[in-house]
Amino acid sequence: MKLRAIIVLVVVAAVLGVTLYAVNRPGPEEPVDPMPYVWDLDMDNLQHIEINMPKTGQSESFLLHEDRYFYFDVENGSIVDMDRWGGGIPLLLSGPGADRRLVINATDAQLAEYGFTQPNLAIELILKDGTVYNIEVGDSTPSGNTYYIRIKEERDIYTVDYTWYNVISRLVTEPPYPAANFVNEQLTVTPLEASVGQTITITADMVNSGALKGEYTVELKVNGYVEGTQTIELGRNERTIVVFQITKPAGKYSISVVGKTALLVVK
Repeated sequence: MKLRAIIVLVVVAAVLGVTLYAVNRPGPEEPVDPMPYVWDLDMDNLQHIEINMPKTGQSESFLLHEDRYFYFDVENGSIVDMDRWGGGIPLLLSGPGADRRLVINATDAQLAEYGFTQPNLAIELILKDGTVYNIEVGDSTPSGNTYYIRIKEERDIYTVDYTWYNVISRLVTEPPYPAANFVNEQLTVTPLEASVGQTITITADMVNSGALKGEYTVELKVNGYVEGTQTIELGRNERTIVVFQITKPAGKYSISVVGKTALLVVK
């Protein structure tokens, strides 16, 4: 009898354990909704980008050229600084992941409440097929960690991380101009055949083809050795003529100034 009682107790305990597990075991995890995108486009289809800051009146626009690089969309606009632009800017503008969707079908009062009456940013994206996206970025949230954002033609309001806003707004407040770029467009050696003791005049037509003002030291090299230097300062698209004068004994000399070369003969 004692053995039988023990067996019965064991069976009862096992049944209770199974029952308790069945009742208390965790259910299957509910699927987590993926982070929504405020908009979603192929960055390789971007053709034109315009970014306005209505509160300050500042703006910049960029146009994709045939070489597949973006340039400032002004007359003779320079290429953007690729160290800043890279592939990151088109990727960010192809559609940011929203922190959350805050309001569905917002009222006019809600749009005003979140800063869309006069947004911080108004962005126009034009694709190669002519499709246009108009995006508005309103005020920052009270925490300052996100900004309210929406597609202008729609009334859903999302929040986007402040770092996205900072990068895009900086394209206007600190445009991605390339550094100064000094080019020698023409080298002239007069005369190319000189007499011993005769003064030889060497000129270089220097231009700054970059977008920023800068300084550059122009070097005159004769047979690979530096024989003269001049430091110039030029703004964007400015040019100047740099002049060197030398005399040489009889011989042949390779004259080089900033990527251009000529052969001088002294007899």
